[in-house]
Amino acid sequence: MRQFSRKDRIKMFLEEETKGSLNESVEQNSGISTSYISKKLDITRSNVSKELNKLFREKQVIKISGKPVLYLSVNALASKINLPQKNNFIFTQEELSKLLTVKKKDNAIEDPFEKMIGYQGSLKSVVEQLKAAILYPPYGMNILLSGSTGVGKTTMVSYLYNFAISKGILKKNAPMITFNCADYVDNPQLLMSLLFGYEKGAFTGANSTKEGIIKQAEHGILFLDEVHRLPPQAQEMLFQVIDNQTYRRLGQVTPNTIGHILFVMATTEDISSALLRTFTRRIPVSVNLPDLDDRFPTEKLDYIYLFFKAEAKQIGSSLLVDKSVIEALLNYKTPSNLGQLKVDIKLTCAKAYMKENGVLENKISITFNDLPEKTIKSYFKEKKYQEVLIQDLVSRLNETIEIDSTKSNNPESSPNYLTTPNATLEPSFKVSSKKEYLHNTGLNEAYVAAKGFYQQIDAFEELDRSQTITKIINYSVYTAVKTTLTELQLNLHKNTILGLMLHINTLKNRIYSKNIPKYPQTTSVKQQYPQEYTLALDIRKRLNQLIDFYIPEGELTFLTMLLHMSKEKNQKSIGILALSHGDNIASSMCEVVNSFLNSTHAIGIDLPLDEGTDKIFKKVLNTIERIDNGHGVLILSDMGSLSLFANLIQEKTNHQVRNISPISTPMLLEATRKSQLPSATLDNLFNSLKSDFLMEKITPKSFSFSNQKMIDSLGQFLLFIDPKKVISRLQKTLTRITNHQKIPENDDLKIKFMFHCSSMVERIMLKKPLPYNNVQKFKQRNPELFKTIKCSFKEIENDYFIEIPDTELAYIVEIFDTHYSLNQ
Repeated sequence: MRQFSRKDRIKMFLEEETKGSLNESVEQNSGISTSYISKKLDITRSNVSKELNKLFREKQVIKISGKPVLYLSVNALASKINLPQKNNFIFTQEELSKLLTVKKKDNAIEDPFEKMIGYQGSLKSVVEQLKAAILYPPYGMNILLSGSTGVGKTTMVSYLYNFAISKGILKKNAPMITFNCADYVDNPQLLMSLLFGYEKGAFTGANSTKEGIIKQAEHGILFLDEVHRLPPQAQEMLFQVIDNQTYRRLGQVTPNTIGHILFVMATTEDISSALLRTFTRRIPVSVNLPDLDDRFPTEKLDYIYLFFKAEAKQIGSSLLVDKSVIEALLNYKTPSNLGQLKVDIKLTCAKAYMKENGVLENKISITFNDLPEKTIKSYFKEKKYQEVLIQDLVSRLNETIEIDSTKSNNPESSPNYLTTPNATLEPSFKVSSKKEYLHNTGLNEAYVAAKGFYQQIDAFEELDRSQTITKIINYSVYTAVKTTLTELQLNLHKNTILGLMLHINTLKNRIYSKNIPKYPQTTSVKQQYPQEYTLALDIRKRLNQLIDFYIPEGELTFLTMLLHMSKEKNQKSIGILALSHGDNIASSMCEVVNSFLNSTHAIGIDLPLDEGTDKIFKKVLNTIERIDNGHGVLILSDMGSLSLFANLIQEKTNHQVRNISPISTPMLLEATRKSQLPSATLDNLFNSLKSDFLMEKITPKSFSFSNQKMIDSLGQFLLFIDPKKVISRLQKTLTRITNHQKIPENDDLKIKFMFHCSSMVERIMLKKPLPYNNVQKFKQRNPELFKTIKCSFKEIENDYFIEIPDTELAYIVEIFDTHYSLNQ
């Protein structure tokens, strides 16, 4: 499927919005804002503005002056009004209103191409090139159309013929003759006799002289379809017609003079290999028509409506087409292009008609199950690659589209099958409380739903540990949510994470069963909870890239309220930020700690050794602004020099910041745990960690992270294996490795090893081991350590009846390798 550029997406979207705006009323203020496009297409406002300015310079959009500046599509406007010739396309609302009230001049010559779907869209450059060929003096230029089967080559020839007549190139009664060369591919002699005619006695059965279609097409258009089937001899015979306006009938010696013929030819093959070079150079204009799947989605939607309209007229009954049918037809692949789409729609209508037993008292309902089986299969296969433009089109479709068989096929009289987006609504009331605001804006339902849902999540935490979370939640949803939160570094309450997973899992089932909950528009929730709304936008955007179904825009309301619930629970927590120079050190420590505590509270920043201080400071400041909930941030760093950042940030901002160094995994673990206690304050946390870890009598080296504490922590994380038993067995494995490699063992190493390896055992038992890029090269770089670790885990493999793959062992090697490097 064609990938549209950002500029194309904005151009197409603006054209559809302009059409919708003009269809509503020509007297009201019209125009689309940059921020509206940004929100609808998930493109930053600055990038939208940049592309709109490009389109403006190309005279593809007009600007409407004011605050904010609004835009309209020139193509959409041109179908309604005659735009004046101006050096720049900047209008006031008053100027635009006057133009919109003036109809096109009655005596204006109608352009047949204006009725063609895609005339001002994906076929614009094609049509312009073909128009130029027709208008070229004195009689136009010969044309070769190429493209796949069913792209509309024959239909294009009809438009060319009508255009030539409208411009006076051809007379109104000029002939248009169609000849399909493929019909006679097995009999070249018969083909040439039909094409050029024959003399009496030229062959057996030629009892009289007969003219061919060349003569019939004189002063008109001769359309040679499947021209690649034309034999070389026939191609050479056409040279004389094209070059000298002469031809010979079969068996004739003296040439005949003929009036001008405009040749239009079509082929589905590669021109260079299918036709003689001496033939193709006599056809100066060669145009390729794009496949339907490469055209704009709005055009495919127009074709779908057009074909349903034709079937409604054929049946003699109006059709009620379900939204899901349109969505499936928009998404599925059509290898035979318009021809296949037309046939599939005909089969769909035939199946629906059969359900009615031929009784036409009521309107015929077209449902998803009426679609051909291959269409349904293709839809489910292609839907996960659904483009954002198709998503937006589908979101604006009415739930049921009525196609009336009695109305004209004129596009202007066709029903508006898209719902017009509502303008931004400003609240016209004052609120005195949160409860009143929620009630007045209609958000109360979403708030109550989110709160009730959030409170029920605790019950899931009490599930028996033998029942994995992936038995409750689809694994793809589970992975997508975890990946999204990790990438966005969102510090969410653990209940919110589980709640988000459960909600997305439930939503998936509802979408497939067509039972999507409806919440109020997002305008009010965006105003009341802007921070949570922004997070909801980011989460929805990333999830839509990872999961195999589309989360509708209406879900933003629920997601925002769910995040607000989390904020109410999490608002007393102290932010934890780990800073360390080198690759993946701080982030790895935070990953271990967060996994240990089943949270995302600790945030790590890895600092390259060659990165400038200014860049590091800006990065740290941006992160603090994001994670500070009003109770300060504790920085744990690997160098004392980074402690200066805490003082600088406090001086320049209102953030309360403390720094403690050097960082260690036990310290980070304790800091993260205590920071989320309700009674925790920044100063108390700082003093507590300083006393426990940095006083001479209790140093990090002598600090002991007890096995019981580890068992308790792992018990909250592991799903079904016994934490006490796995720690005991892993301890023996760890001792074997450290003794063999003569590596000192401390709490840092122990925590990382125990936590990673216990998780690894569960993953392998679930048959979901982690991948590792270039594992063979990694083994070659660390052959001795790899061999030691592999041998040391034999007992674990026997105890749990598993086989640990090299990809998982590579991560364990990394733990020891990093630990050894840091302790040199």
